Amino acid sequence: MMDRQAEALRARAAAAGIGPPVPASARPMPSAASLARTIAVASGKGGVGKSTVALGIAMASGERGVRTVLVDADLGMANADILAGVRAKHSVAEWLAGRVQLSDCMVRVAPRTWLLAGASGIARMADLDAAQRTRLLGGLARIASHVDRLVIDLGAGIGAGTLDLACAADRVLVVTTPEPTSLADAYAFMKACTRRGRRDGWHCAASMARGDDGARACERLALTARRHLGVAPEFVGAVPDDDAVRSSVRTSRPVLAAAPGSPAARAIRGLESRLSGVEPAPTSVGAGFLARLAGRWSGSAAAAAATVASVGGALAR
Repeated sequence: MMDRQAEALRARAAAAGIGPPVPASARPMPSAASLARTIAVASGKGGVGKSTVALGIAMASGERGVRTVLVDADLGMANADILAGVRAKHSVAEWLAGRVQLSDCMVRVAPRTWLLAGASGIARMADLDAAQRTRLLGGLARIASHVDRLVIDLGAGIGAGTLDLACAADRVLVVTTPEPTSLADAYAFMKACTRRGRRDGWHCAASMARGDDGARACERLALTARRHLGVAPEFVGAVPDDDAVRSSVRTSRPVLAAAPGSPAARAIRGLESRLSGVEPAPTSVGAGFLARLAGRWSGSAAAAAATVASVGGALAR
């Protein structure tokens, strides 16, 4: 009897398209209302430690028992797999083309933490056609149905696809350094998002910080955003300029695993803890991320509702 029940549960998980990388088959398929909460990690430009922070937040969530998937959403210059020291069997580009299963693009990074790997040099999010966007939306829905949180490592800059994901996420964490150029780029990103309707759920963190210059930098960014954009990003912490981070990048070992007691690792855990503390109650998020993203990609509220309904129906089967 137990063997038949286990077999049935495994079949339901396989039908959802996830497979072994996200072992949620031990519980019933959730409804759309229980889909994962989403944190988009952004920066105005590359080279500020955004991906290191995104990977760290995902791993810190896993450490606390939160089943988490890190989505490398930079389809043109993906590098989260290199930072994590892992390699997926296939790229997202192959899955979007229908050549492989979604589970083939996923790899376990740490306990309760998985990565949906991007595809460096293959495509940009803005280049996806309607069919690929629908496929990506469905894939994210299937992943979200098996985990508690999605951490989305956005591509640097203000490309249309990047902005769509940022505007759809439940929370946006903008990572900046104390350098004036980095702050200017972070502000430009926020400005582009607010023009697309993103008003709340803003947070700010500094990387490569020394002393209290990270806090001061985020305070300047918040002041400027409040004055000119009417939004107020909440400061959630600073990751210090730490040799442990540079070493982790060189050796392709996540800093939380390579140097768990380092100042940078402790700071990243603090970011994750504070972001978790400001998340809304689960009943207030639900399928909101999927609905918002579908609406932006379809251009129609009715089409978005139909897309989400079809995704929910597929998950229920």
